[in-house]
Amino acid sequence: MYYMNKTKRNLILASAIINLISVTVNLILSILLVTNGDQLIQYSEYFLILSYSTNIFYAVLSFCIGVAASILLFWAVREKGKYYRRCQGIFATGFALIIIFGGWLAWLLLFISLFIPDIIVMNTKSELREEARVEDAQNKQKEQEYEEKKQKIEELQKLRDSGQITEEEYKKRLFELL
Repeated sequence: MYYMNKTKRNLILASAIINLISVTVNLILSILLVTNGDQLIQYSEYFLILSYSTNIFYAVLSFCIGVAASILLFWAVREKGKYYRRCQGIFATGFALIIIFGGWLAWLLLFISLFIPDIIVMNTKSELREEARVEDAQNKQKEQEYEEKKQKIEELQKLRDSGQITEEEYKKRLFELL
């Protein structure tokens, strides 16, 4: 059974949540700046780490696209990432939208998540037993083949030592055997 790597999933979820918070705060700040710009100018130094716009159209567009991007990320990792491999396009779209319209912390977390493996294989006990049984059968077969080759080599050595075959014939048969 395949499950998504928890670290990668948590980074993607954190990125989506941070993006939602970021675009919401940016929309609120933009609205406040447009309506009460004179009063908020004195506090603008506190808003340096946040991105906001005095263009209300861009702020609303950024908010809508940011929410859509977060929803795409949530959709890509639904049910513990069970469908993540099938939703790579959805994830990539959400990732691209966050890079263009989202906050820097959200896309930084998504960028870090790219370097984490996607899938962890979780086997049930019956699958593990079946794998062990198959592996044991393969090992027994290899041991039988080894023993058969060992016996044939010993027979060839006896034939060579007794003089029934020459050294050249011995080497030729040994080469064919191996």
